[in-house]
Amino acid sequence: MEGLAEQGPLTEGQAAELAALKPEVARRERQNTAKDAKQYQARRAEADRVAELERLAEQGPLTEGQAAELAELQPKVARRKQQRRQVERSIARREGPEPIGLRSWRSWRSRGR
Repeated sequence: MEGLAEQGPLTEGQAAELAALKPEVARRERQNTAKDAKQYQARRAEADRVAELERLAEQGPLTEGQAAELAELQPKVARRKQQRRQVERSIARREGPEPIGLRSWRSWRSRGR
């Protein structure tokens, strides 16, 4: 309906329909935002827990529960990491190569200077 509003004046019926739909759209957007935030927090907590369990594994043997938890979470976190890398590569391909100055700055920056 908003596409129609950009094309020209709306009829009274279209304007009324648009006004009736706006609150519902806003409510759904708020719900989606809240859901996305919860999912992000859960994924972040899983990644943090995997890192913690891996640190514990380096220090010594894990308990059975910890080992089971690590075995459950590690593939999930690795899959998400791989997906994120694929998205980043696809974005980089679409945007094209970095300018030479930026590339050299990033390599200089990654060396810890």
